[in-house]
Amino acid sequence: MRAQLSLPALGLAFLVLTAVTVLGVAVADNAVVSSERSALDRQATVALSDRLVSTDGPLAVRANVLEESAVATLNQSTLRTQYGLAADADARINLAGETIVETGDVDSTSSIERLVVVEERRNRTLTPSFAAGNSVTLPRRTGRIQLSIHPSANTTVSTIRVGDQVVLHNESGLRGNFTVSVSRLENAEISFESNKSLSSGSISLTYYPVETRKVRLGVTVDG
Repeated sequence: MRAQLSLPALGLAFLVLTAVTVLGVAVADNAVVSSERSALDRQATVALSDRLVSTDGPLAVRANVLEESAVATLNQSTLRTQYGLAADADARINLAGETIVETGDVDSTSSIERLVVVEERRNRTLTPSFAAGNSVTLPRRTGRIQLSIHPSANTTVSTIRVGDQVVLHNESGLRGNFTVSVSRLENAEISFESNKSLSSGSISLTYYPVETRKVRLGVTVDG
């Protein structure tokens, strides 16, 4: 009787053991798949973040220095066509804590944050009064200056110097709009040679100083 009763119990025990084994294998397989996916997501996230801050890409003017106007053009399409995001992957890009691009439902836990500099260039216009002489020093550094020269009647501006270097010269007079390149390493000092003292409104200078801010760039890729 005991032998007969133990057979069903043995069969049940075998079924339970089989179920536990199958469940354990399934859990282990899922863990391996999840681990492999996390590793691939991590790899893709690192690669994308590297490309976003690379000087070779269209977003950065220098390594880890992003141009704000270029950042504004970043979208789902450029992430795939210019930065190599795979067609079957999704990504989310944050800048200073704000999501600027998201291609889909990103639920990956693989994220990278890196400290970057965002560079913004805005034009400023200065109209000197020339109360202290025919020269002016720009308050900010710039790489180029646009000069609008319209002196009063009988006033001739013949030469313009940036520092000690002559950048524009015409004996008969300079009049109109001109663009000159200057060094970004120092504030430009511009002097004007003319047959008379210049008055306010004779010349205006438009320059393009760089304003920078440090922010965190967050990248997440879900493959």
